[in-house]
Amino acid sequence: MPHDDLTVDDVLDLVGEHLPAATQARRKSDSALGFVLYDAFAVHGAYDEYGRGNWGFSIPVGGDASVSRVLGQRLSIRGTREEVREAFEAIDAYVRLRLGSEYLAACEVAYGGGPASPAA
Repeated sequence: MPHDDLTVDDVLDLVGEHLPAATQARRKSDSALGFVLYDAFAVHGAYDEYGRGNWGFSIPVGGDASVSRVLGQRLSIRGTREEVREAFEAIDAYVRLRLGSEYLAACEVAYGGGPASPAA
């Protein structure tokens, strides 16, 4: 499997390209980042130098708990741009299901242009 060397800035660029509903995207360090989807869910990303180095993502669900597997898809061990995009697709689908249609419709009204279009 090919492997990309993805920096924090590379992954933040992918957030901007593939998750238009993401706001507050921030670099936390050279190996960590975070963003918020639909003004409702925080997402954390971290680079792990184990092996060839990979990105992993998690969503806090309360207290000290977080999920790094959603809808049967793991959000960790993401070493290529395509694998990161796949993780973002799974995160977006999970969050949209958790929010429900009424909330997403309210996002569309508030932000215009669709539920995936909040201003950064």
